[in-house]
Amino acid sequence: MRMYRLQNDPRKKKISETLAIVAIVLLGIDTAETFIAQGGKRFLPLTDQQSGILLGISSIVLFFLSIGFGFRQKARITTVLLIAGGAILAVSKLVEPTMGLNLYLAIVLPYLYISLIAIGFILIGLGVFRAVMRQ
Repeated sequence: MRMYRLQNDPRKKKISETLAIVAIVLLGIDTAETFIAQGGKRFLPLTDQQSGILLGISSIVLFFLSIGFGFRQKARITTVLLIAGGAILAVSKLVEPTMGLNLYLAIVLPYLYISLIAIGFILIGLGVFRAVMRQ
């Protein structure tokens, strides 16, 4: 007997998918801005700290909201975007200091930095959990 029963509420599914799409777009913009800013050219009028707060943190919040809305919904898009978003977050935060990016965050605020990496892996785990429970 399964305790995790999938439902099909089209409204919740659509909200979950929309939140996950907006979250991955915001995270992608934040990550791209960080890597492009290495060359000194920025496409947003924000510093790394402002970009991280406005785009990065809001994308994480949106990912968790999409999990909340789509908790028991059959939403393949949400599942894939959770895994992809978690991978982007974790890998980018692991790679950035090796390229000399976000050193302020990594050195001055190591607990926050490690928390961001952990949140990336948590998102991956939640996405994998959704994928396994779907079957």
